[in-house]
Amino acid sequence: MKNTQGGFAVLGWLLVLLLMLVSVGRHPASLGSGLFLLDVTLLFGYGVFSLWGWRQRRPEVRDALTAGARMGIILGLVLVASHLVEWLGLDRSKAAQFARGAGSTLLILGLLGAAGSAAWQRTRSIKLGVIAGLWSASLGMTILLNFALSLNLAFEGHSVAWLHEAFAASGMRNAGAFVVRNSLEAASEILIRLGIGGLVLSLMGSLLSAWIMPRSRNVSMLAAWLMPFVFVAGVISLWYAGSLERSARPPFVMAGVLAAGFAVCGAHPIWSCFFRRRATESALSSTPA
Repeated sequence: MKNTQGGFAVLGWLLVLLLMLVSVGRHPASLGSGLFLLDVTLLFGYGVFSLWGWRQRRPEVRDALTAGARMGIILGLVLVASHLVEWLGLDRSKAAQFARGAGSTLLILGLLGAAGSAAWQRTRSIKLGVIAGLWSASLGMTILLNFALSLNLAFEGHSVAWLHEAFAASGMRNAGAFVVRNSLEAASEILIRLGIGGLVLSLMGSLLSAWIMPRSRNVSMLAAWLMPFVFVAGVISLWYAGSLERSARPPFVMAGVLAAGFAVCGAHPIWSCFFRRRATESALSSTPA
């Protein structure tokens, strides 16, 4: 019996490709930059990966894909909510933009790390933990791209108004074509960045889970106390980066993302460690002598 969630993933990527074809067909002037060809190539790669997941029958692989799918659905909802807030213009102040950008970024980091951690705890395999993270990223991107492309097709007038300043600076004459080209560019960026993020963060989550699970309670407590400080340091670095000129931001953004990402990736392994030990202690205490 084939993996049902894999079938939905394949259909999701086919729908993304169809929406792109419809968008480009409505505005052929959006072509010419090579973005469409890049997007199609990336979509093909994710489609092959989804097809592979659909055909898996081994129980341990299915367990890893299931752990990734659970995080992937939440990831997709986070991405959709962030995009919708930006599209509706609900984050016009700098504080709101920081809250949306940093909040959604940290949630994404945590979810991808949790996918790897959860898969490792099910399978005790770092490799399957990474596969779960990639599966989570793939499902999350499917949800976001289908939503965003459908939104632009259904409410193109609002999308044109939303991107008015960027369109005026682009030099293009067709506003609809600019919206499509912007969508193609955003799609290629998220397909590349989230794919890399799924690989790196799920590996980090798997390794942290593999390291902390056999440790003593004291080590787990120390990690639990240190992680919030590491997280706060990362958030402060991101907040400070927002007050700088764009050219001076990368070092602080990188440091903030790494610190906060490490902290949020450690949240699931630490929580799971305490939860499992408490469950084990409860079971032992209830066992008659």
